[in-house]
Amino acid sequence: MLYPMSILNGEGAKTEFTGISFAGEGQNLDNGFKAVHNAKNTSSVVNAKSISKNGGKCTYRSQIKINESAEGAKSSVSCDSLMLDDISISNTIPVNEIKTDDVEFSHEAKIGKISDKAIFYLMSRGLTEEDAKSMIVRGFAYPVSKELPLEYAVEMNNLINLELQGAIG
Repeated sequence: MLYPMSILNGEGAKTEFTGISFAGEGQNLDNGFKAVHNAKNTSSVVNAKSISKNGGKCTYRSQIKINESAEGAKSSVSCDSLMLDDISISNTIPVNEIKTDDVEFSHEAKIGKISDKAIFYLMSRGLTEEDAKSMIVRGFAYPVSKELPLEYAVEMNNLINLELQGAIG
């Protein structure tokens, strides 16, 4: 379980959370982020992604609390989940508590599977099925990896490749 938190007490304070989780067989990953806006013109941006395979379970919990004192606050939450088979599970549990009208707030959650049409298209361009699926998963993870320093992004892609070797299907 991973659940970091930011408390925004100073005017104009900002926080950003970007994360990715990958649950495989026998794993139940429970993670999320909490932001509390206590001051004017604060902002929070949350970009979370999860991938589950072989019956793995990913649960994402977010809590955004914008108090009365946080006029002009802005918050954006995006939670995307990709399931690589029919037995994996993905949950998104948002809790949003907005106590002022002077706020910009958005929450988006998407849960899906790899498209058979996308795999077919990539295979028609010469990729194997496994390579096509790996490319789609790396593309799904790209918004997170592009925020990392280069050496960490390369390592993340290598870890994704290791997780996917022969495991998708």
